[in-house]
Amino acid sequence: MARLHTAFSIWLSRITAICVVAGGVALLVFGDKPTIHQLPNGQVVHNRVVVSYWENWTDFEGRAMMHVVNAFNMSQNRIYINTVQVSDLDIKALIAVAGHDPPDIVTLWSRDMGEYVANRALTPLDVLEKQGVVSRRTFVPYVWRLCKPFHHLYALGATPETCALYWNKNLFIKAGLNPDQPPQTIAQLDSMARRLTLFNSSGGIRQIGFLPTIPDWSGWEIMWGIYFGNHLFNRRTGGYQINTPQQRAAYRWYQSFTRRYGRANLEKFQGGFGPFNSPLNPFMSQRVAMEIQGPYFANFINQNAPDMKGRYGVAPFPTSFGRPGAAVFGDCDVWAIPRGARHVKAALTVLKFFIKQKNIEYLCDKQCKPSPLMKVSRAFIRRNPNPFIKLFEKVTKSPNVQLAPMDILWSRVYSELHSCVQHIWAGHSVGRSLARAQRVVDRWQVNLAMLNARQRGERP
Repeated sequence: MARLHTAFSIWLSRITAICVVAGGVALLVFGDKPTIHQLPNGQVVHNRVVVSYWENWTDFEGRAMMHVVNAFNMSQNRIYINTVQVSDLDIKALIAVAGHDPPDIVTLWSRDMGEYVANRALTPLDVLEKQGVVSRRTFVPYVWRLCKPFHHLYALGATPETCALYWNKNLFIKAGLNPDQPPQTIAQLDSMARRLTLFNSSGGIRQIGFLPTIPDWSGWEIMWGIYFGNHLFNRRTGGYQINTPQQRAAYRWYQSFTRRYGRANLEKFQGGFGPFNSPLNPFMSQRVAMEIQGPYFANFINQNAPDMKGRYGVAPFPTSFGRPGAAVFGDCDVWAIPRGARHVKAALTVLKFFIKQKNIEYLCDKQCKPSPLMKVSRAFIRRNPNPFIKLFEKVTKSPNVQLAPMDILWSRVYSELHSCVQHIWAGHSVGRSLARAQRVVDRWQVNLAMLNARQRGERP
């Protein structure tokens, strides 16, 4: 693809220049000391190609990945993987590519793929498909679609995530609801949520049935339209569908929570939550009865609230237009080789090892996630610590999974939508807010098309 986003490229060049200067100063001050690499058994590594691998998993998820890395390093004597945990990896890897000093392998989120591919920041992996290492039958459909956009293979699936509804069965019983019957529609979700919401003597919220801002993670707030039948990005036309009847319905529903409970009251309630990975998590501390979450959440429940085992359920998230699961918000961590990597051949060897069924299943098992592979062993299902792994395996293979758009403008569009949704949450008009965001994004797309035409020497 020849598209280059000018503003992004200028920003990236400036940041790269700063980093290069800083790196040069550090080299002059501290010198260039050789790094000594050791295997898990303490043996010093000699005469191996050192493949640098940047990844962003931490805690038990990071340990699971290191187990796979160590298995590779111990399995042969030609290549050594030097793993570095990197925060803000999506930005830092792009800077490294622009500075001509990228790692050999990176772990990326699916939302990063469009920008990386459009800016030619990844090395095509088509050779793996030609060699028969992978094919469209290797990965589940949405992961294959993610890894092979624009007819070229750019990544390999690692750990998929699809969202589902978690509900607390004990709280359902206390509210007089059937603990084994989750909501089947958005209307039922609202009705049950009201019955599950409790207030203290001063009118403050003590327990809430459901809130679309829990969890309050960046990126999730812009996806509610899919549960009302919207497709944010039209892959056929390449246009964004922001101001549609489905979107307006979704964000009128989203805004209804602040109208019903009061924005200040909700902020005070959410301000009392503990850290996500702790027993004070609002779902684990039984302050939230229903929550949208991914498969990994079972891992955090197992660690922080083991007494909840058997006392919560998981089901496909309901929609306004069809059965639960008619729309699914998905994501996936992927492995890729940045453009300009020094050891592409060795990196390909590493990736072949990573995607072996045994290694993928180990990694996904420890992260309580389903496998990205179409073929799954019975042992993986039987031993998986996620009690709802069968459900997530089924949802992961669904044709209804929607991802972040694979588009060069996505990071800018996301920022605009994030601001739009914040305005809606604050009480601004849903229709006017979405209409404004649509105009802004449409203008960006027109400007990009004109820029591309000029670069090709065409008259816009």
